[in-house]
Amino acid sequence: MTAWFSMLGDPLEEQELHLVQSYLKGLALGDSMLESVPDWNTAALIISSPEWDRRWWDAEQLESDRLRARAYSAHGEQTVMRRLSAGLVQVSEAAHGAAAAAATRCGCRNAELIRAAAGALSQTLYLAELACLAGEPPTHPFLLKKALFEGGHWPLCIVNARFYVF
Repeated sequence: MTAWFSMLGDPLEEQELHLVQSYLKGLALGDSMLESVPDWNTAALIISSPEWDRRWWDAEQLESDRLRARAYSAHGEQTVMRRLSAGLVQVSEAAHGAAAAAATRCGCRNAELIRAAAGALSQTLYLAELACLAGEPPTHPFLLKKALFEGGHWPLCIVNARFYVF
């Protein structure tokens, strides 16, 4: 958990570039260009852009619906919901703490942006657990996105055919 948000602003290494490309390809968004984000202010501008591309969000939602149905079929709805909600408060608090610490180190005091970072991490951890419950392999896009967070980066969104990673 301590690696969360630790590499914000740093260029992506070759392995991370491969993770991003595989993640986008897995969601059928492989045509997006990749761009690194240098700082918290730029990240805030990107995630609030009116040119934000819904294809990315829609692709993740469609995949999470597919995984949920598959997990329910394999384990039952109550078991899946219980496993997905187990530890949710602790994960959310840890995510917020990591985002706040990273922001403070860089002089960012934007509480909304810190909450957005923590929320993105919490959502990613939820989706990764859902992929595991559905029996997906380690190459599943949600598990690749989790790996990006574990490596210290924050995958932001797609704007104007560019996928931004902070």
